[in-house]
Parts: sequence; structure tokens; C-alpha cells
Amino acid sequence: MRTPPVRKSAFTLIELLVVIAIIAILAAILFPVFARARENARRASCQSNLKQMMLGLIQYTQDYDERLPNVSDNVQATAVPGNWTSYAGTPVVFNPTLGSIYPYIKSAQIYVCPSDSVGQNQRQSYAINSCLAPGAPDATSKLRVGMSTAAFDETTKWMAFGEEGSPTNTNSTTDDAFLYVNSNDFTARHLDGSVLAFLDGHVKWYRPERIKADRYQTGGIVTASNAAGACS
Repeated sequence: MRTPPVRKSAFTLIELLVVIAIIAILAAILFPVFARARENARRASCQSNLKQMMLGLIQYTQDYDERLPNVSDNVQATAVPGNWTSYAGTPVVFNPTLGSIYPYIKSAQIYVCPSDSVGQNQRQSYAINSCLAPGAPDATSKLRVGMSTAAFDETTKWMAFGEEGSPTNTNSTTDDAFLYVNSNDFTARHLDGSVLAFLDGHVKWYRPERIKADRYQTGGIVTASNAAGACS
């Protein structure tokens, strides 16, 4: 007589639970890796945005006798085209396409960090260092340009643009968050750090404690809050 074939047994409950446990362990290990890789990609995109903004700023200065655009929040781009971005006292009415450096950038999306959900709605994630035009004119002034680039020493240390927002809420903003920056206003959107652009054109990621370092320390960064009279 022929021996009937032996039927393979199905998974037992214990075996199934073991498989599920292994999958759960692998997921716990891999998900943070995937999340970090995704955030690294977003940080790279943010760095690219700021790099393009800096190229626009540099091109602007080349066309305007090495002078920076206006950065006063009292001057709307619709009234004084020298303002770096259109701003009327609230982020709801932001329109970077009316700003002085937009013709060199030609993309409103460049002004939005991919990790900033608020910026997606309010059209801008970045702020300019207020020290670049201290005592900027009000809306009645006809001055369309800011300070001369020659006024700034050590351009590798002078921050031009940064990611602005609450340090405790990566998507929090204030009324003038997109225009003025000091070391207490930086947001850590990217792996507990923030991306900055400097007057010499380079862009780099920093941790908050590094941003807050005194400007005279080795590798110090000049922001609005630690300029020590440099922008008075």
C-alpha cells in the first residue's frame, strides 16, 4: 500500500506570536532609522532653500552697490520695494513674492521649510537677522536699501537668515517672527538643531547651544541678541 503523504502542520499559536514579536522588534528598530533618514532629507532641502535665498541676497547686493535690502517690519514691500519681504504686522499677510530678493529666487516655495507645518500655511519659515539694518526707516521713508556689506566684519560669523519660531514648539511663530531673529527665537526643526545662512554665503546646521554662544568665542555666531553693539 502507498503511504499517504504527510500533511504539513500549520503555524501554531506560539510560532505565530514569535513571528509577530520579531516583526515588532524590527519595526521598533527600523522606524526611528527611517524617521531620521526622512528628517535628514528635509534638513537637506531646508539647507538648499537657505542657500538659494543667500544667492538671491548676494545677487541683490551686487545690483545695488553692495548694499543689503531693507529689513524693517515698518516697511511693506508694496510701499518700499527695498524691503526683503512683504510684511504688514502679522504672518497671515506675508507675501514673499513682493520682497526685494524674490526676483532672484523666483519661487515662493523656497521660503518654506519642509518641516514647518505653520510655514506651509503662512508662506514663510525663515527670518532675517535684524542687525543687518538697525534703525531701518519707517513706511514714510523712500530709502530702498539697507546697510553696506562693508559694514560687517567676519562675514563667516554674521548670520543672515535662520529658522525662526518658539524654541519649545517647532511649529510656533509670533507676529514678527519671520523678520527679526535673535538667539532666543530659533526653532529646532531638524534633529534638535536649526539651519542658518551666513553673509559669506555658507549654510550650516547648528544646535541651539552653539547658536547662543558668545560671538567672541571660537566659532561664535553673530545674531541680533549677541552682537554686543555691533549693530547699533
